[in-house]
Amino acid sequence: MRAGFYINAVTQSDDPRIAAAAVFSVIRSVSAPYGVSIPEAPNLSTTRWRVVADQKSMIFYGESATSPNVFWVDLKKLDFSEGAQVRKLELGVDMSRVLTGEASNQFVPAKPFDFLAAE
Repeated sequence: MRAGFYINAVTQSDDPRIAAAAVFSVIRSVSAPYGVSIPEAPNLSTTRWRVVADQKSMIFYGESATSPNVFWVDLKKLDFSEGAQVRKLELGVDMSRVLTGEASNQFVPAKPFDFLAAE
């Protein structure tokens, strides 16, 4: 409910940077604090990471709760064509890798997922 109010109250902007900042500010205000653990509320747990997907500009922003930085991926810089090499952005164990800035050049080759056949 609070997020719904805030998302309509923050600055509305066509500038992708300002729009992402506004959305992140709302997400941060409703995230569960890092390390929170309440036995009476097992459904409440730490917010580990936050993301904003700008579908107009094709930019994916990410923020780990354990890192002081925001990173983003300009999806226009990645090759999604059929037959393109599978790549991943390595975040480290418990998202221990600190990323900052535009990270599309930090994707590394990866083995694709093995999917089970549909039944």
